[in-house]
Parts: sequence; structure tokens; C-alpha cells
Amino acid sequence: MTTRAAGSIFVTGASSGFGAHISALMAARGHHVVASMRDTSKSDLLYELLAHYGGDVSLLSVIELDVTSPQSRTRAVDFLTTSTRPLKTVLHCAGYTTAAFFEDLSSESIRDQFETNFFGAVELTKLLLPAMRSRGEGTIAVITSNAVNVAHPMYSIYAASKWSLEGWAEALAIELAPFGINVMILQPGNHDTAFASNVVSINPEASPYAELHALAMGRLRALGDRARSTAKAAVEICDALEAESPPLRVRIGNDDKLMAALARWAPYSVRRRIIERITGLTKNALAAEPLGNAMPTTK
Repeated sequence: MTTRAAGSIFVTGASSGFGAHISALMAARGHHVVASMRDTSKSDLLYELLAHYGGDVSLLSVIELDVTSPQSRTRAVDFLTTSTRPLKTVLHCAGYTTAAFFEDLSSESIRDQFETNFFGAVELTKLLLPAMRSRGEGTIAVITSNAVNVAHPMYSIYAASKWSLEGWAEALAIELAPFGINVMILQPGNHDTAFASNVVSINPEASPYAELHALAMGRLRALGDRARSTAKAAVEICDALEAESPPLRVRIGNDDKLMAALARWAPYSVRRRIIERITGLTKNALAAEPLGNAMPTTK
């Protein structure tokens, strides 16, 4: 499979999770992979996975990239465009979230999530497209989330950034088709990545949502016990990236497929009730256990 190394696959957010697994597996399948991350000293997992899959180290290049930094983006693009291997695929995996009720989020934290999750992918793609257009082939792929299918309380801004990615990608697919460039949306459900452990929890003591935050987070952590294998998902994603006619959207995991079906056929009220039962954030949540700082009722 070494003949595949003629072109490169560029992956952002490759220090952990889907980015690390996909980078290692694609290199093991004979592709040259340029794996990027903010801190290259955190590449241990990537190399461990490469060894696990039996990949050739010479097919993996690790570079530093902060997707929110214009200077860092420019350096990464210079590396890619001056390489002797043409860029064939761009996979945007970089992203993070905060677990917080919307009112507890600062304007800065909201903007930072969009800078990482959405604008980083947009700006990098804008810089890379000229070379891909000139070659008349390539694939732009984005990792989104089941959050676009069902309401995710405490993850409203994360969900908004992923909805933005999907809307952008759908339009981009139409724009780039005449140039021979494919666009893919990879939509995973609940998987055992490091994503959950990297979530920034924001729950100020004085917040009117403090007890609701504790209630919901306790229940959401339990979902981790039913998380699907990231390694298994990586195989599905790599198969899709290698497809001769890549599909626009790939749903990964039974939970994502179920919620996507509900999003198409069931009203919002049905999906909302499911999430309310999972999180405990029902309309009666405060009445069942009033908050200490709740407003007094009047007759």
C-alpha cells in the first residue's frame, strides 16, 4: 500500500481522540500523514497508536499548529504547499467545548470556542484551497457532532459551532464540486475519546444554575460507560476518506444514527423530552428541589 504515499493527508487536532487514531491508521494504510497539534510534545499517543497499527514512522510528519493563530496557520500551510507530496485530504479534527449554562459563559469563552471549532477550519481551508483547486482534486473533511441532531444543554455554543461547520460544509460541497474537490461531514456520536476529560466545566458557586449543573453533569458522565470504541470509529472514517466517491455525510455510531433519524422525522418536543430525561433538566427540576437562591413565589 506504499504507493498511496504519493499524496498527503493533513489532520488538525492530532494529539488525541479521533485526530490521533485517524492519523495513525491512515499512515498504517500507506498514506503520508501530516499530523498537527498545538503542542508537539503531546505526540506520544499518536506514535503509540502508529506502532499499534504497525505503521511506518517515515509516513508520519508531526507539525505544530494552533488553528486560532494566523501566524501558526501560515507556517503550517507553507509546510504543506512546499512539500514534494501534493495535498490530497484535509481533515479538521481540532475542537473543544465547555460544559456550562449559556448565561455562565463569558463573551470571551464563546468567541474562543468558535475560533477553535469553526473559524480555525474556515481560515485554514481558505489558505489551502488554491493549491487543491489547481490540481483539480482533493477532499475537505470536518468532524462535527451528534449535537447537531439533538439539543445539548450546557453545550449550546459547542453545538452552535458544529451546526456552523455543517452549514458551511454543505454549501462548500456545491461550490467546490466543479473543481473536483469533495467535501465530507463526519458526524460521530458518543465515543471513548479524551474529549470528555478535556471539557472545561464552568459552574460558578453564585450561579442560579449551579445545582442544575451538578444534577446534569452527574448523569451525563454516566453516558461515558456506554461510549463506543474510538478505534472502531476510526476504521469507518478512514474507509470513508479512502472511498472513490466520498459521501457528503457519514454518521458514526448507533446513537448518532438514531438521533439523526429523529431529527428528520420527530418533532423537537420528542427530542427535547429524551434529553430532559437523560439530564434531569425537566421543567419541574427546580420545583422538586428548590434552589437556595431561587426567587420566592407570590400568591
